[in-house]
Amino acid sequence: MIGAVEIHPVTTRRDLKAFIRFPWQVYKGDHLWVPPLISDRLEYLDPARGTFFRHADVALFMARKGGRPRGTIAAFVDRARVAHGGQAEGGFGFFEVLEDYEAASALLNACRGWLRQRGMVSVRGPTNFGDNDTPGVLIAGTDFPPAMLEAHTPPYYKDFLERYGMQKDHDLYAWRVTFDRVGTELFGAPSDIARVAEAARKDSALSLRHLRLEDWDREVSIIRGLFNATLSHLPGAVPVGEEDFGRSARQLRPFLDAELGLIAEIGGTPVGYCLLIPDTNRVLARLNGRLFPFHWMMMRRYIRGIDVVSFKMMGVLKEYRRRGIDALLYMETLAKAKERGYAWLDGSLTSELNPAINLIARGRGAEMYKHYRLYRMPV
Repeated sequence: MIGAVEIHPVTTRRDLKAFIRFPWQVYKGDHLWVPPLISDRLEYLDPARGTFFRHADVALFMARKGGRPRGTIAAFVDRARVAHGGQAEGGFGFFEVLEDYEAASALLNACRGWLRQRGMVSVRGPTNFGDNDTPGVLIAGTDFPPAMLEAHTPPYYKDFLERYGMQKDHDLYAWRVTFDRVGTELFGAPSDIARVAEAARKDSALSLRHLRLEDWDREVSIIRGLFNATLSHLPGAVPVGEEDFGRSARQLRPFLDAELGLIAEIGGTPVGYCLLIPDTNRVLARLNGRLFPFHWMMMRRYIRGIDVVSFKMMGVLKEYRRRGIDALLYMETLAKAKERGYAWLDGSLTSELNPAINLIARGRGAEMYKHYRLYRMPV
């Protein structure tokens, strides 16, 4: 007999390495899974180095049977989120488990117990420390590998969470459009987008500029400010702090193309932005979690071969909306991506809580190619 499930907190570096390497067991033989970089995970989950730990309490747990790993989970309380929203809700993430409901249930019990001890009344997830980091479990969409910051999970995760008693919180979607549809007939809707964009182009007060990667710190600060301001109206939106945003930006820097990022300015003041990012997952999939010094030469070649660009970030300040700035940003960046030779665009993730953006995506001929779900329950 294998024995009962035992839950062990992750307390040593050896434990942490086992925690990080466990997903390779879950996804063995799954060609759609994109392994994370082990070095990034070691930094991200290290309380001394991980930026999230500066505003959150975190516990990592591993399930074992007969001494062998069966699953992992992280329980966390993001103090910044709780303070901003006034809701005593914790989160769970890094939820990976073999097809073993007993292990999954034990991990979720450990997570809920830990959160209950810290005064939380509910838990939501899975998401790896934030709504922008591979949130949800995959409900549908196995024709393509996940793009950057998208999750890939076995089908039994949904079954396990619902069997445990978790209820749907909300769904998220990823959209796909091939660039052979981009041009004068932009997503099949030239009359509205092109007309509005052209009106914005004639606005003498408005100017567009590409990213200035040589002025890195200032550009990151500008984009973070616009990112937080333009999403503040969405339910549950929490401003992303300087350190967390800076960490994500540093990870993306080797992949960025200055001409695929635009900042809109009026009188020299940034009022909107649009950023397309070559899909980092197309490179990570080739590295199997490891980045040795000689990989940097290979990475340059891999980056040049990326054929998917991810549409993650766009927004215009509220007081400057309805002036066509968003349409102009949209058309200019997509035209440049087509010129660069990308095959298709990933637009992700959109929330069912923002129906307007989903109607726009569908109306422009985009195909919903992945469907994710977040769950919630009392602790």
